[in-house]
This record gives sequence, structure tokens and C-alpha cells, in this order.
Amino acid sequence: MLAVMIPAASPREIANQRLLDRLRRTAKAADISNPRIAGTVSTPPIVVDHGATFPALTSSTLYPCNGVSQGVWHVVGGRYASGGRISAGVQDGVPNQLNSYARWEVMADSRYFTARLGPTSVPYRFIVDGRYVSLSGTVLETTTGNTDQYLTLDFGSRAVRRIVVEAMRTGRLAGGAVEDGAALWPVDASDVPHTVFLGDSYVFGSGPDLTADGVAVQMADRMGLALQASGSGGTGWNQSASHVYRFDQRIDNGDLGLAYHSPEVIFLHASVNDAYAGQDNAIVKTNALAGLRSARAQFPGVPIIVFGCIAAPNRSESFIAAAEASVAQAVAAFADPLCRFVPINGDPQGRWISGSGSELRFSTTLSDATSATLATPWPAGTSASTYTIIFSDGSTRLASFTQNGTKVTWSGPVTAGAMAMVRQTEGNARFTIHPDWIHPSSYGAAYIGERYARSALAVLEDMLG
Repeated sequence: MLAVMIPAASPREIANQRLLDRLRRTAKAADISNPRIAGTVSTPPIVVDHGATFPALTSSTLYPCNGVSQGVWHVVGGRYASGGRISAGVQDGVPNQLNSYARWEVMADSRYFTARLGPTSVPYRFIVDGRYVSLSGTVLETTTGNTDQYLTLDFGSRAVRRIVVEAMRTGRLAGGAVEDGAALWPVDASDVPHTVFLGDSYVFGSGPDLTADGVAVQMADRMGLALQASGSGGTGWNQSASHVYRFDQRIDNGDLGLAYHSPEVIFLHASVNDAYAGQDNAIVKTNALAGLRSARAQFPGVPIIVFGCIAAPNRSESFIAAAEASVAQAVAAFADPLCRFVPINGDPQGRWISGSGSELRFSTTLSDATSATLATPWPAGTSASTYTIIFSDGSTRLASFTQNGTKVTWSGPVTAGAMAMVRQTEGNARFTIHPDWIHPSSYGAAYIGERYARSALAVLEDMLG
């Protein structure tokens, strides 16, 4: 009988398969429940702001988290900052280049949980056993200065819980405490893939009311990933905002490795900031290729996923298409077996964002109104004929807008809420785009994040399977 010898798998193939197995497991669990679909805690704890006074309800023994040691905490997104604290905002040497959010995870067997937090005007949110306590979060009574503040969660009864403290931008955590006889200990994060998404303001989280609800974090939650959302507004592969770096420069500077955990998957994208008149798309391609090569040199064997360009309504279709094509060409020239491009504007099954329009927000609720004041200045063109407002009562009106103005008028009174939609051409942009006509709305961030997640899982199966 003739024996058949099957070649042994290489160490790289074995590593790829193990990573894929973890990605599958976490994605399957996230499909069943993740903070974006699970709803809020059914019986939320009482949240008490004790200001700068350590509460007597909890033990004076603090479980610290700082630049020397993360202690019992699993830190996602944050990084050591001044004052010995872990900050949600991450800088790479340029003061206005920040990451958008951080999460600190820990297990507890307590009734009371106290977080020691830095003053900030941005809300803190808590996730308990996979559910948000509140989607809007808690803003500290003291929002300025450097004195740590104490927020206590009173669950009403003792139980074992997985607690996540979530902060945004200027938020920071110094540690936490529980009552005497209770304890905090590390979560089991051994199966959780750690990843990084480097990009522009979309990745930073601009558009939704809270940056932690941005497209990158939405994607990560739907895949069960721990993510460093490394977004820098106004930047691209050839576009750099004032005093900040392009994507390829940030990669060269080591921004892919700012997290406490080395990335196991790298996410990049084509930026709407590169979609403008006069753009030299050959430079976009050159810089994107250089960035990909730099990323590979730093992280051999790590899968890289590059998403296409979101079609913001204030960019022309030809500019969006050119920006996406330039980055797609760089990925093709890179020719790396562990790098894939995901088309968005040029998706063969249809563009993800289409039409021209956006959310519309009024400063007050309307009542029998023929005019209104916008919550923010109108960013698009001046017109009395091309923009249709679709009000929350279902009625529609042709509206008169003035670019950069806050006054809008129409014929015929309407009763509606403080939000509506405006349409110039039909499509889903009026649902998915923020009133600024360039960033995603809260719904749009969830929509794009979900599509990112499904597409990423498909190409990871292709790369690693």
C-alpha cells in the first residue's frame, strides 16, 4: 500500500490558524451579544459623585492603574499620560493628535465599585457584564483641574460582575476600589485579539455625540476586538492638517504600536481628506505604499486590512472614486499575502453611502413653524430649491438655506421635533451623515461599523484560512 505524505504546516500557517480561530470565537460571541446590541443594564446601579472625597462605602485600598503598572486592569485604547495616570487621549508628540477613547476592564465581587477619575467635561460611561449602564454617561460635577474625583456605582447587592470604565479624550483613570471583604481581579482577556485602526477623524470618532460611538469602536465591538482607535482629524495619505502628520508619517513614527498590547490585526483606510480638487493621486498611492511597507517592517506576519473611501456628500463622486482607487492601487502594488483592500465606494454590490443629504438639527422643537434656527451653521450651498427637508411628522418642504448661516425657511407651517433630515438627491446619506455633511451620524457610525466588521471577517477568513 502506497503511503501519502502530507506536508507539515509551517509555523506561520499554524499561527495564522490560531489567530483565525480566536477571531471566529470572539466574533461569534459578539454576534450573540455586544454593547451595541445588548441594550442597557436592566436594573442600573445608582451612580454617586463623591467629588474629591474618597467614599467611606469602599475600602481605602485602591487597585491602581498607572504608567508603572496596569495592575489588575485590562487597558484598551488608553496610554500613560502626565500625573501618573492612564489617559484616554493618546499623543504621539504632536499635542493635537489624539486617540479618542479608552476602556479599563476588571472583575469584581462587590456591591460598591468606586472609580478614581480625572476631571473632564466629557462623560464617563460604564459597561457591566456587556451592557452600558447609560448610553449618555455621567459628567463629573468637577470638570476642571487636576484633582482626582470619585464616582461610585451602587448595585444594591453583591455579585460577581465584569466592569468596564469607559473614558473619552481628556478622561483618565487612576484605579478603583470596592468595599471591605470584596476584591478586584483581572478579566480573562487571553482570547481577545488586540488590534489598531489608524486613520482620520472618522476613526477618532467625530460625528456621533460621543467619540466612543465612532465607526472604529463600533466595528471592534461587533467583532469582539480590543481596539486602539488611533484617529487624527484632517489627515490622510497626502493630506495633513496643521502641525500634524500624514498616515504614512504616523506609521513611521510608531503610532501603530502606541497601545499596551501589540496589534494582531492592523486596520487602515482611504481618507475623504484626500478627496479634493487638485489632489495628486500618484502621491496618495506612493505614500500609501510606503505606509504599508513600514507597517509590515514593524509587524511581520500581522494581517493588514485597508478599507476604501466613505462617500461624504460634500465631496464629488469623482474625487471620492479617485482617492479610493489610489489606495487600492497601493495595496495591489504591495502584493502582500496578508494584506487586503475592501472597496466601499466602489463595492461591486453597491456603494455603502449614496445620495446627497444629512441629518438636520434645529435649536428648538418646532411648533406651527415656517422657519427655524439650525443648531450648527449650514455647511452646504445656498439654495431655495434643491434641498428638501423631511420632518419627523412625515411632511416635506423645499427649504431655503444660506451657506454658513443658521437660518432656514420654508413654505407652510410644520410641527416637528428638534431633528429632521435634508435631502438633495435620494440615497441613504440623509440617514448616515451628520449635519456637517462629512462625518457619520450616530446611526451612520453604527451602520459603517457593522459593514466594516462583516467585511473584515470575510477578508480575514480569506487571508488566514
